Amino acid sequence: MKDFDKYLKRSERITAEVDKSGNGLGMFFAWAMIIVGVVVTAIQTHGLAVTGMKGSRLYDAWLSVASWLPVFLLEGTAIGLTLGRLYFFKSTEQRKLGFVASFAVWIVLAFNTVAMFIVGNDGALPGPLQFYTRYVLPLSIVAVPYLWKWLLDLHPDSQERIATLEAESSYNTQWRTIQREQRDQIIGAYREAQDSAEVKEAVKRMAAKAAIDRAAQIVGQIDSHQVDEARQKIADDKALVIQQPAKPVVTWRGGQIVQDGTRGN
Repeated sequence: MKDFDKYLKRSERITAEVDKSGNGLGMFFAWAMIIVGVVVTAIQTHGLAVTGMKGSRLYDAWLSVASWLPVFLLEGTAIGLTLGRLYFFKSTEQRKLGFVASFAVWIVLAFNTVAMFIVGNDGALPGPLQFYTRYVLPLSIVAVPYLWKWLLDLHPDSQERIATLEAESSYNTQWRTIQREQRDQIIGAYREAQDSAEVKEAVKRMAAKAAIDRAAQIVGQIDSHQVDEARQKIADDKALVIQQPAKPVVTWRGGQIVQDGTRGN
């Protein structure tokens, strides 16, 4: 029993020492190998892209930029998938997709590396390899962003947000449908009631009552005292006009104006 306890303590001490010393060294060594592999495959992929895209009218104006796009996307995805499986892939679906995608990316990088050794000294590419570099390799410009979009959708936070928004959208759609049906029912009922004899009679009675009320209002606004005052004012104005003296008659006598109303001989 004492020998077993002694062996157990010794094992725990060795394990602790390995955890403290070997873990850091192992992680550094692993990442060093990954970085070296990424650099080498990046050089090969860039060389293959430049060789394949050269001479194509599609890439003549921006060959120096276009040849680097597959390199950045493929190499960045290779490192990002490794970091994702270690740190920020939270759901099972994310981890499965990242695991499969990492194999696909590294296979493409391996093919690009081998393909560069097929290129002759004159830089000419065989027909199938030229088709690959001009039409298949540039697809990574679209495939890689879609892969990361897919991984983002599979994140638990994204899944929760998507489910909430889909439920809210479904609720809004159903609510709008119910409101539309209710409005149609109300309009239909209103139109049916409008054509009934009872409604027509009620409208006639309301129109007659409104006409009577308006006539009574108009008649009620006319005051007999105000009418008498208006008539008296008109009579006073006429009397005032009559009382004003008449204008003298202007006549001419010997080239002179005469205002006394007499006429010359």
